[in-house]
Amino acid sequence: MSDELTRLQEIMTETRNLKKERKEIKDGFKDELANNEAYQKIKEQMETLRAEKKSAEMQARESSPSDSQKLEDLETEIKANEELMSDLAFNLLMENKTVELTDEYHNRYTPHFVVKFKKEDAVS
Repeated sequence: MSDELTRLQEIMTETRNLKKERKEIKDGFKDELANNEAYQKIKEQMETLRAEKKSAEMQARESSPSDSQKLEDLETEIKANEELMSDLAFNLLMENKTVELTDEYHNRYTPHFVVKFKKEDAVS
């Protein structure tokens, strides 16, 4: 195993240990809050308010079905455009080309990529 891969493995192990410790502390707080009467009352009030808010939002959308449909269409189109931009930028970067965009206010935008590690299903 290369030095970089060994270091990567060490960092992953350290990160998993830190996450485990974080989880234990968070679980302790959850247990404490589960036994806190004031917290439980506030939590119930928040759930009620969330339901009321959702109901009001649905009424607003139902009062203008054409705008609601237009909003859904816009959200779908925006998501598709963002995926297309991502794919095109990635292809340009793979060709060693510089990618930089500007908006109408002359703000510069550059692509940023994130690498995430996910556990694979165990192979038997």
